[in-house]
Amino acid sequence: MIKHLVLYALLLSAYTAMGQEFKVEYDKDRDYTQYKTFRFGEGELTTPKDQQQVTAEQVDKWIKDSVTKELELRGLKQVDSAADLVVSYVVGTLSKSDAGSVGPMGLTPGSMDRNYSRDYRMGNLVIDMNDKRSLMVWRINATFEMSSTSAQSLIDAVVQKGFKKYPKPAKKKKK
Repeated sequence: MIKHLVLYALLLSAYTAMGQEFKVEYDKDRDYTQYKTFRFGEGELTTPKDQQQVTAEQVDKWIKDSVTKELELRGLKQVDSAADLVVSYVVGTLSKSDAGSVGPMGLTPGSMDRNYSRDYRMGNLVIDMNDKRSLMVWRINATFEMSSTSAQSLIDAVVQKGFKKYPKPAKKKKK
Protein backbone atom coordinates (compact mmCIF):
# COMPACT_ATOMS: atom_id res chain seq x y z
CA MET A 1 0.00 0.00 0.00
CA ILE A 2 2.78 2.44 0.92
CA LYS A 3 4.59 1.70 -2.36
CA HIS A 4 1.44 2.66 -4.26
CA LEU A 5 1.08 5.90 -2.30
CA VAL A 6 4.73 6.83 -2.94
CA LEU A 7 4.36 6.07 -6.65
CA TYR A 8 1.15 8.11 -6.78
CA ALA A 9 2.87 11.05 -5.05
CA LEU A 10 5.79 10.92 -7.50
CA LEU A 11 3.47 10.82 -10.51
CA LEU A 12 1.38 13.65 -9.09
CA SER A 13 4.44 15.84 -8.46
CA ALA A 14 5.74 15.21 -11.99
CA TYR A 15 2.29 16.10 -13.35
CA THR A 16 2.15 19.39 -11.43
CA ALA A 17 5.65 20.32 -12.56
CA MET A 18 4.74 20.05 -16.24
CA GLY A 19 1.35 21.67 -16.06
CA GLN A 20 -2.11 20.80 -15.01
CA GLU A 21 -3.77 21.99 -18.18
CA PHE A 22 -1.97 21.98 -21.47
CA LYS A 23 -3.47 22.68 -24.87
CA VAL A 24 -1.91 23.22 -28.26
CA GLU A 25 -4.11 24.53 -31.07
CA TYR A 26 -3.08 24.38 -34.72
CA ASP A 27 -4.39 23.42 -38.14
CA LYS A 28 -3.19 19.91 -38.98
CA ASP A 29 -3.83 20.50 -42.69
CA ARG A 30 -1.82 23.73 -42.94
CA ASP A 31 1.40 23.81 -44.98
CA TYR A 32 3.95 24.95 -42.40
CA THR A 33 6.80 24.87 -44.93
CA GLN A 34 5.60 28.25 -46.23
CA TYR A 35 6.82 29.90 -43.01
CA LYS A 36 10.53 30.74 -42.99
CA THR A 37 10.87 33.69 -40.60
CA PHE A 38 9.46 34.91 -37.30
CA ARG A 39 9.65 37.95 -35.07
CA PHE A 40 8.36 38.83 -31.64
CA GLY A 41 5.35 41.04 -31.13
CA GLU A 42 3.83 42.04 -27.81
CA GLY A 43 4.50 40.26 -24.55
CA GLU A 44 2.52 40.86 -21.39
CA LEU A 45 3.14 39.93 -17.75
CA THR A 46 -0.15 39.88 -15.84
CA THR A 47 1.20 39.11 -12.35
CA PRO A 48 0.33 41.95 -9.96
CA LYS A 49 3.42 44.09 -9.30
CA ASP A 50 3.41 43.38 -5.56
CA GLN A 51 3.50 39.60 -6.28
CA GLN A 52 6.23 39.57 -8.94
CA GLN A 53 9.24 37.52 -7.89
CA VAL A 54 11.25 38.31 -11.04
CA THR A 55 11.20 41.29 -13.36
CA ALA A 56 9.07 41.48 -16.48
CA GLU A 57 12.29 41.92 -18.47
CA GLN A 58 13.68 38.64 -17.13
CA VAL A 59 10.49 36.71 -17.94
CA ASP A 60 10.46 38.30 -21.42
CA LYS A 61 14.04 37.13 -22.00
CA TRP A 62 13.30 33.58 -20.81
CA ILE A 63 10.26 33.23 -23.08
CA LYS A 64 11.95 34.75 -26.13
CA ASP A 65 15.10 32.65 -25.68
CA SER A 66 13.08 29.45 -25.29
CA VAL A 67 10.77 30.15 -28.25
CA THR A 68 13.72 31.20 -30.44
CA LYS A 69 15.54 27.97 -29.65
CA GLU A 70 12.53 25.80 -30.51
CA LEU A 71 11.66 27.63 -33.73
CA GLU A 72 15.26 27.70 -34.96
CA LEU A 73 15.41 23.92 -34.38
CA ARG A 74 12.47 23.73 -36.78
CA GLY A 75 14.23 25.74 -39.47
CA LEU A 76 12.72 29.18 -38.89
CA LYS A 77 14.90 32.28 -38.73
CA GLN A 78 14.33 35.22 -36.42
CA VAL A 79 14.18 38.64 -38.11
CA ASP A 80 13.54 42.14 -36.80
CA SER A 81 10.99 43.38 -39.31
CA ALA A 82 8.70 41.81 -41.95
CA ALA A 83 8.33 38.18 -40.88
CA ASP A 84 6.08 35.32 -41.92
CA LEU A 85 5.04 34.76 -38.30
CA VAL A 86 4.60 37.05 -35.29
CA VAL A 87 5.00 35.50 -31.83
CA SER A 88 3.25 37.11 -28.87
CA TYR A 89 2.56 35.94 -25.34
CA VAL A 90 0.71 36.55 -22.09
CA VAL A 91 2.14 35.13 -18.87
CA GLY A 92 1.30 35.52 -15.22
CA THR A 93 0.90 33.98 -11.81
CA LEU A 94 -1.76 34.27 -9.16
CA SER A 95 -1.79 33.36 -5.47
CA LYS A 96 -4.37 30.72 -4.58
CA SER A 97 -5.48 28.84 -1.48
CA ASP A 98 -7.14 25.47 -0.98
CA ALA A 99 -8.86 24.16 2.11
CA GLY A 100 -10.67 20.95 2.80
CA SER A 101 -11.18 17.94 4.97
CA VAL A 102 -9.14 14.76 4.69
CA GLY A 103 -11.72 12.54 6.35
CA PRO A 104 -11.13 9.96 9.09
CA MET A 105 -8.49 7.98 7.15
CA GLY A 106 -6.28 11.04 6.62
CA LEU A 107 -5.48 11.64 10.28
CA THR A 108 -1.89 12.23 11.25
CA PRO A 109 -0.88 10.01 14.20
CA GLY A 110 -1.39 11.96 17.41
CA SER A 111 -3.56 14.59 15.73
CA MET A 112 -7.30 14.98 15.56
CA ASP A 113 -7.11 17.67 12.86
CA ARG A 114 -8.94 16.53 9.74
CA ASN A 115 -8.81 19.84 7.91
CA TYR A 116 -6.05 21.23 5.76
CA SER A 117 -5.22 24.42 3.96
CA ARG A 118 -2.45 25.29 1.58
CA ASP A 119 -1.29 28.39 -0.24
CA TYR A 120 0.28 28.10 -3.68
CA ARG A 121 0.78 29.95 -6.95
CA MET A 122 -0.81 29.09 -10.29
CA GLY A 123 0.88 30.16 -13.49
CA ASN A 124 -0.47 30.58 -17.00
CA LEU A 125 1.44 30.97 -20.26
CA VAL A 126 -0.23 31.56 -23.62
CA ILE A 127 1.95 31.83 -26.71
CA ASP A 128 0.37 32.78 -30.04
CA MET A 129 1.93 32.63 -33.49
CA ASN A 130 0.00 34.55 -36.13
CA ASP A 131 0.71 34.96 -39.82
CA LYS A 132 0.97 38.26 -41.74
CA ARG A 133 -2.83 38.47 -41.98
CA SER A 134 -3.10 38.08 -38.16
CA LEU A 135 -4.60 34.59 -38.52
CA MET A 136 -3.67 32.20 -35.74
CA VAL A 137 -1.16 29.59 -36.86
CA TRP A 138 -0.17 28.03 -33.52
CA ARG A 139 -1.27 28.52 -29.90
CA ILE A 140 0.14 27.08 -26.70
CA ASN A 141 -1.96 27.48 -23.56
CA ALA A 142 -0.60 26.04 -20.31
CA THR A 143 -1.81 26.44 -16.74
CA PHE A 144 0.45 25.00 -14.09
CA GLU A 145 1.09 25.00 -10.39
CA MET A 146 4.29 26.79 -9.54
CA SER A 147 6.53 24.41 -7.66
CA SER A 148 10.07 24.49 -6.38
CA THR A 149 11.11 24.18 -10.02
CA SER A 150 12.48 27.46 -11.33
CA ALA A 151 10.23 29.65 -13.46
CA GLN A 152 12.77 29.46 -16.29
CA SER A 153 12.66 25.64 -16.25
CA LEU A 154 8.85 25.70 -16.33
CA ILE A 155 8.86 28.10 -19.29
CA ASP A 156 11.38 25.95 -21.15
CA ALA A 157 9.31 22.80 -20.50
CA VAL A 158 6.05 24.43 -21.65
CA VAL A 159 7.63 25.85 -24.83
CA GLN A 160 9.39 22.59 -25.67
CA LYS A 161 6.21 20.55 -25.17
CA GLY A 162 4.12 23.14 -27.01
CA PHE A 163 6.23 23.08 -30.17
CA LYS A 164 6.84 19.32 -30.12
CA LYS A 165 4.40 18.74 -32.99
CA TYR A 166 5.53 21.74 -35.04
CA PRO A 167 7.03 20.25 -38.21
CA LYS A 168 10.78 20.15 -38.54
CA PRO A 169 12.23 21.12 -41.90
CA ALA A 170 12.50 18.40 -44.51
CA LYS A 171 16.01 17.07 -45.00
CA LYS A 172 17.48 17.89 -48.37
CA LYS A 173 18.29 14.93 -50.57
CA LYS A 174 21.86 14.50 -51.75
CA LYS A 175 22.37 14.24 -55.48
